[in-house]
Amino acid sequence: MARRIIIAAVLIAVVLGPTAAATEGRDGAYVFISGQYLDFQRDFRHNLTLWHFEKAFFIPRLNPGAAVAVGYGKKYPGGSWDVSYLFAPRTVALADGEHSAAFHAFEINGRSYFFKKSSFHPYFQGGIAIPFIHVKNGSLYLGEKLNASYFGAGLNVGTGVILEIGPSLILNIGAQYRVIGFLYAYGEGKGRDINDLRIGYNGPRFGRMLRTDIVTLAVSLGFVL
Repeated sequence: MARRIIIAAVLIAVVLGPTAAATEGRDGAYVFISGQYLDFQRDFRHNLTLWHFEKAFFIPRLNPGAAVAVGYGKKYPGGSWDVSYLFAPRTVALADGEHSAAFHAFEINGRSYFFKKSSFHPYFQGGIAIPFIHVKNGSLYLGEKLNASYFGAGLNVGTGVILEIGPSLILNIGAQYRVIGFLYAYGEGKGRDINDLRIGYNGPRFGRMLRTDIVTLAVSLGFVL
């Protein structure tokens, strides 16, 4: 679905882009849908197993791929802000085979325009994220497979350009860099501080949060209400 959104947005930009500079868009509340490409770095570029006594958490490699986001925001003459929910499903390879997983994030982002009196708006973006990852059969306790979840927090920075295509239609093409740390792991039971988990059974303490940087390309279509 994310690929279709990106393709549709690019086609709209090609067809309507030449008229965008002459179009004055409206300010106000808007809704949007976004197709994104996510490339996970650091701890999610390879499989990792962490232990808490008899319970194992299998942290999977998350392959680069598509994601979809929906959101609501408000547009002003000099910028915009929005809140959004992002969903990125994945199939991950664990020791016992392939399983489903998903990256989720609730985000708040704000943008400041460089050309405030134009319908062509290069911008700088900053924001915060509350992410979590869910892995089916991603934990093991005394021989029983359990689902695993990881919760954390993050920051977003980015840049891009907004085109006002008509009075109510917004095309946003941009790149983001997300810096995320996961603090707690759940295996269908009490949450565990990831700092206190062990590398291997009775191995050394992990001693830090799980970290990932996510390089993101995004194309969004918004409609001013």
